[in-house]
Amino acid sequence: MNCSMFAALFTAALIGGSFHHASAQPAPAPAGPTADDLSKAADATADAASITTVPAAGAPKASSDDIDLSSLGLDPGASAFDDKLNIYGFADINWSATHWVQANIPGVRQNVLSFGVGNLNLYLAKNLMPKARVLAEVRLTFLPNGTKNADGTTFSAIGTDASNSVRPVQWGGVVIERLYADYDLTDHLTIRAGHWLTPYGIWNIDHGSPAIIAVNRPYIIGEQFFPEHQTGLDLFGNYYNSGFKLNYHVTASNGRGADEAQADLDNNLALGARVEVETPVGLRIGASYYEGRYTGFAPAAGAAPPTYLEAAYAADAQYDRGGLRLQAEVIAHEIQYEAGARSTSAAGFAPDGRDFGFYLLAAYRFDRFWSVMPFGYFEHYRPQVRPYFSGIDDVNVGLNFRPTAGLVLKLQAARALFADGPELLASQKLYVYTTQASWVF
Repeated sequence: MNCSMFAALFTAALIGGSFHHASAQPAPAPAGPTADDLSKAADATADAASITTVPAAGAPKASSDDIDLSSLGLDPGASAFDDKLNIYGFADINWSATHWVQANIPGVRQNVLSFGVGNLNLYLAKNLMPKARVLAEVRLTFLPNGTKNADGTTFSAIGTDASNSVRPVQWGGVVIERLYADYDLTDHLTIRAGHWLTPYGIWNIDHGSPAIIAVNRPYIIGEQFFPEHQTGLDLFGNYYNSGFKLNYHVTASNGRGADEAQADLDNNLALGARVEVETPVGLRIGASYYEGRYTGFAPAAGAAPPTYLEAAYAADAQYDRGGLRLQAEVIAHEIQYEAGARSTSAAGFAPDGRDFGFYLLAAYRFDRFWSVMPFGYFEHYRPQVRPYFSGIDDVNVGLNFRPTAGLVLKLQAARALFADGPELLASQKLYVYTTQASWVF
């Protein structure tokens, strides 16, 4: 989805989206939060600010798929330019219980009960001039503590704190999600340069946990059939006419790789595009494409680095009417290795093939019981390389509560069935019960 508004102390809580260009008169103040979920609140605010007017001379233009700058004092209809630095973000914590029906999986615990911190993401946004702005998003994490090393051991990020009598302390890491600058070339075209989230589907740019109806994004989004991030240029814009809105992106980047944020290891540009149509009846339909070359680090001195050509294509649809939300995405990802450049694994040479997956989601937001939203979704995933399983089908049901505009509470139950086959997880059933609290600040 390409439109996001953080109205009235970040009530929208959507991290990503699209902002409609206005034209000659000062735009009215954005509408307040609706009684719908955070996505709907953001959309309603965006729609109120998107009537056919333009910012007053010298006023900053809102970014295409980031935040609602108006809630931060950066109102696109304001008469004065605002260049202060704005800091905000989102966070979430969860509790989960997992249960494997069979316990014959080496190294996998049958039952796990655990609390966990999911995300702590900070945003820094600033207008440089009326047509230029910058955004940075960083995720603070306890990783790499607890991750697996190449030899199967577990990494320990425990050090000693010289400022506290050399007592043990766990250190963490920083993930740079986004870092870029935008410049408005025309009323309908903006250029973005830097490290940005790939504009595809519904829940890649809108990746903040308060914006996601379920506890997690669907599995096929997390598998990154499209690269989650890219480094390069993104030309984007939108056009509004007779109640219809056309959003579009064209991208050129380093592509996917072991060092893509700092260098293009294969000197091969990756190209992509997205087009999305928003209709007056609440229906949005989008299509996305990406192609490039992946190049990793050489496994040993003198060895050739793993490399392959890849292409991904996807379609998505979303329908909102009152409290109803219907949503679906389908994604395919193809890999082609060149002769002599196939990567090896424990299962032998990885073959050419296609990843494929889709999900279907339905939800309804009521105006009572903390704006409760019952939801359910089905997803199917079939990977091209199958060392552990040949496919997954899972069903998720849950409740999404919004006591206040900036706080979301979620309850979810999931059942995953791994497809039959010779793989390690074949015929296994996994049950996961999860609660989550997510909020914006």
